[in-house]
Amino acid sequence: MPSQGQDLEERTEAFFAAITRGEWEKATQQIHPSASALQNAVGQETNARELLQSMQAMVGSLESLNYENVRRVVGADAVVEQHDVCMVRKDGTEVRLDVCIILRFDSEGMIIRIDEYFDSAAAARLQASAS
Repeated sequence: MPSQGQDLEERTEAFFAAITRGEWEKATQQIHPSASALQNAVGQETNARELLQSMQAMVGSLESLNYENVRRVVGADAVVEQHDVCMVRKDGTEVRLDVCIILRFDSEGMIIRIDEYFDSAAAARLQASAS
């Protein structure tokens, strides 16, 4: 039987793999319906599934999205992951964003909270390159 830490590691890997493949329903199913989320650049609590929906729209405007340089620390009920989000816009512009995400899980292994931290100036450059 896998340990709780191993299970959370596998769940985290599956969550980000689903996003990379564009399997949004699969990713959404891993988030509890009442889960909350916070992005440092926005500074407002939101529903984590709504955050994923807005991410889906952003990813849909890209040619590709990959997670690279993944560093992960697994705790008893949370995973802290740092990764580079490597994006290629449809106009060929490449953008790299260093992100730190904290995923908190309930006893059933569902994501109940997402906290996402990234350089808002770099994100603004991503938007500027879209213009």
